[in-house]
Amino acid sequence: MTAAEPRKRLPSADRRRQILDAGARLFVERGFEAVTMGDIAAALGTSRPTIYSYFTSPEGILDALLDERLHLLLARLEPLLTPAAGQGDVPNVIEPVFDLLLRERDTLALLHSGGGPSFRKRQHDFHDEVARRLPLGSDHPGRAHPTVLLVVTTLLSSLAYRAATDPAVDAAGLARTLRALVRGGVREVLGHDDARSG
Repeated sequence: MTAAEPRKRLPSADRRRQILDAGARLFVERGFEAVTMGDIAAALGTSRPTIYSYFTSPEGILDALLDERLHLLLARLEPLLTPAAGQGDVPNVIEPVFDLLLRERDTLALLHSGGGPSFRKRQHDFHDEVARRLPLGSDHPGRAHPTVLLVVTTLLSSLAYRAATDPAVDAAGLARTLRALVRGGVREVLGHDDARSG
């Protein structure tokens, strides 16, 4: 291209994808609160008005990224969260789910990057959805204890994020410890409730 030739305009879908990718990279590197629309524009070598023509705020970019990435992550988790995979026992899926989450480091980083009430609701909805899909039959006693399932999914997500971002953490050892903790903890909670009701 010579200096006299005009630059080709990028198709709208491609430009949107570029903005999302640049936003994701910066949110993961710096944390959500540290990234401005100007930072994203600078990373792409474009202007802020160009970014604003696609998204009204960094929150809008993060929302779009989470819509996209959490949908894909839930689809990847689905085979691990079937009753056959866990054979009706949540601790049996802890290590495979933990391993998959480790491979989704950037999505975990986005999920833990911070944000406002809308972001927190999305984070909570993701944990609730994973808890809902845990491989327990409808008559399993754990279904009567949604707080136990929420503890399990929140621990899984948070500890996988820690292992993915801290090279000093023994990820395999952490997964085994979490599995043992969940196995013993669920039994303790269920046993405690049975003793109280008896």
